Amino acid sequence: MLAYPQKGRHQKKQMKAAIISSLFFCALSFFGCNNDKTKIYDQEIQVTIKSAETYKYDLMISGDEEGASIKTPPEHAQWSQLVRDQSTNWSVVYVYQPFPDYTGQDYVEIETCTGGEPTGCTNIQVQRINFTIE
Repeated sequence: MLAYPQKGRHQKKQMKAAIISSLFFCALSFFGCNNDKTKIYDQEIQVTIKSAETYKYDLMISGDEEGASIKTPPEHAQWSQLVRDQSTNWSVVYVYQPFPDYTGQDYVEIETCTGGEPTGCTNIQVQRINFTIE
């Protein structure tokens, strides 16, 4: 019986490399390599305003346990905030004003919490407002 020890070791290395490669590709397909940066929003609004304008959007949230927060602030805002006081009749209102003389695109992402109970929110949503500033 002839033995070729070098060939046997070489085949084992190839087999090991094949198994490792297979495991890598299985893991990659399982976890995915999703380059899709598209986000899904519960609500998306398109707004066109003049650069000197102030935009106000009533989120219609006024319950004691309900609220909102700015998740992603706009990049070109002189003024961007959520207001909830007597002037808004205690409803959450988003206020946006672009930098003076700015024209172009901007956006804000707002996370809302409605259906609140003493133990916390029952409905969390993300709203995106896309601005076109002329």
